[in-house]
Amino acid sequence: MKNLIIGDGAMGTELRRRGVKVPSHVESIWSALALKEAASTVEEIHIDYIKAGSDYITTNNYAVTRPILSRVNLDNELESLTIKSIEIAKSALSKTHSKKIKILGSLPPLETSYRADLILEEEEMNKQYSEIASILKDKVDIIICETMASALEAKCALRAALNTNMPVWVSWTLHGNQMNTLPSGETVNDAFAELTGLEPEAYLVNCCAANLVTPSLKVLNELTDIRLGAYANAENVQIESTSTQSKLAEEKHWESATEIDEKIYLKETSKWIKEGASIVGGCCRTRPSYIKELSENLKN
Repeated sequence: MKNLIIGDGAMGTELRRRGVKVPSHVESIWSALALKEAASTVEEIHIDYIKAGSDYITTNNYAVTRPILSRVNLDNELESLTIKSIEIAKSALSKTHSKKIKILGSLPPLETSYRADLILEEEEMNKQYSEIASILKDKVDIIICETMASALEAKCALRAALNTNMPVWVSWTLHGNQMNTLPSGETVNDAFAELTGLEPEAYLVNCCAANLVTPSLKVLNELTDIRLGAYANAENVQIESTSTQSKLAEEKHWESATEIDEKIYLKETSKWIKEGASIVGGCCRTRPSYIKELSENLKN
């Protein structure tokens, strides 16, 4: 049994909960705006996750990509905003005297999350992911390719991250309420196979309903001995057994999503661990209280 690693939780939805302006993730630079307007709150959230028991915190650069920043003509600030997100995370560690806490740097979707139909051409993804990875190189402890909506998107991000010669994790998101299916319509098995020859230190599933995670971890556990993990949203959904691609992943999620509290989230997380997960945390709408519940009940 690998030692259990407890991650942090949501940043964007937690910023909004604390009164920070976080516009639509489809039309704006959303959470990246907080780096310019509410850096102190970003730092406070990092600190609260550390105090809750997180073994790592993730830099708030999820929305810091050229396509997203170009929505408001800020793509020339890609490097400065990415570095600022790292500096804020390091300041949080310093203020909590946390020498063992790791910092994860994000390689996120370059365009709108969950939209496999909006991914860039492969050559352009290689270029843009390499640019972000080079900024993160040696400034964070681990690079995480997260919320990957298609096999190709994950492949491009992972390849760029591995070229830094740093520890790398890769994480896929799922299609709303469908088992083992990415927003692209590809299965988790397909996505895993696409990464042949590109080996990260961990495979994860994230930014989906909590009860959608377990079936995918079961699949991954049969495919690899490498560390597995998950960090989900604070909802469960009614899982559909048949695949229908007529609606977007986010729409499918909200059709049957039910909010879950810290106790229920813990129960779902315990199922992940039984399927081999040794990295667990939270994504959208989870809070420091969710991470505290995991830390107090799962550690040791």
